[in-house]
Amino acid sequence: MCEAVVAAVRGSNSKSPLERIAVFGANGHIGCPLAEWIRANSASTGLRLVIRNEGHRAALAAAFPQAEICLANYYDLGSLEAALAGVEGAFIVTPDFLDEQRAMTNFVYAARTNPGLRHIVRLIADPPGMTFERVPDSLKAFGGGTAVQHLRAKAILEASGLPVTYINIAAYFMQNFLTPFFNGPIRAEGILSVPRNRRMGFIDTHDIGACAAAILLSANQRHIGQTYHLDNGNDVLWFDEVAALMSEVFGQTIAYDGTDETFLRICGEGVKAYIGRPDADRYFINYFQFEQDNETVWRKSDIVEFLTGRPAKSLRQWLSENKQNILDQ
Repeated sequence: MCEAVVAAVRGSNSKSPLERIAVFGANGHIGCPLAEWIRANSASTGLRLVIRNEGHRAALAAAFPQAEICLANYYDLGSLEAALAGVEGAFIVTPDFLDEQRAMTNFVYAARTNPGLRHIVRLIADPPGMTFERVPDSLKAFGGGTAVQHLRAKAILEASGLPVTYINIAAYFMQNFLTPFFNGPIRAEGILSVPRNRRMGFIDTHDIGACAAAILLSANQRHIGQTYHLDNGNDVLWFDEVAALMSEVFGQTIAYDGTDETFLRICGEGVKAYIGRPDADRYFINYFQFEQDNETVWRKSDIVEFLTGRPAKSLRQWLSENKQNILDQ
């Protein structure tokens, strides 16, 4: 029985169903599964799919013919006001290296123009218990990035008094293994190149989307104000153990290389091009060290099953399903 049903049965502090939900980043690997979960579990709930790029409209319209689709930019207050007008719930996710001070200040102003907005779910990604003061100066000096961006965003939203639930990704996206950061070295040299061998949890982004949707659809008012640390409940592994698991699932040897030199040699130029800064490769080396320094906080929990009513996908299962997408040249 899913958490929302359990809450209703037990007489928890409840709220009426949300009639219309805005999904920011609806074309992404979290927003799209979120919209699919809402459509499958609450067909009467209206969807407003919010995107930044007009080029994604056609594919979304084909996938969600009953949904409304609109353009919005976190730096454009007017577009945010339009995206939030008339909705009762919203899911927000932001791209890496966004100016969260500007973006979330705009979002708060836009949200306050809609008195009917009753529940917001915001995605963040920090080691559980992290504070801005504990982030190393080497990462603060970069000016943006995951190490500081979500802490800044949460502080602004907390001060706003808006009805927010935070879902903190206390794990690596399994979908990371489909990106050149990870599959580039695998394809080029049969190695998993991740500097700083460390413990880490893992989660499928489809499970993240399902959790966010389940929270928004839940009748339980007590979700508001909470922070849920999401993991898949199965896997907390060192990266050399991930390489061993890949070798077993793929039927070929995937070696682990944790040296900075290999990562910089294979991925360095791509990282600089992706971020658009000549020091971006060093940023990620420092970030990997930050993760290693906090490797003891990752754990396995039943949070996905608690929220959605079904277990999360294991890394073994996900790797098996995505083997060819990772290995194909």
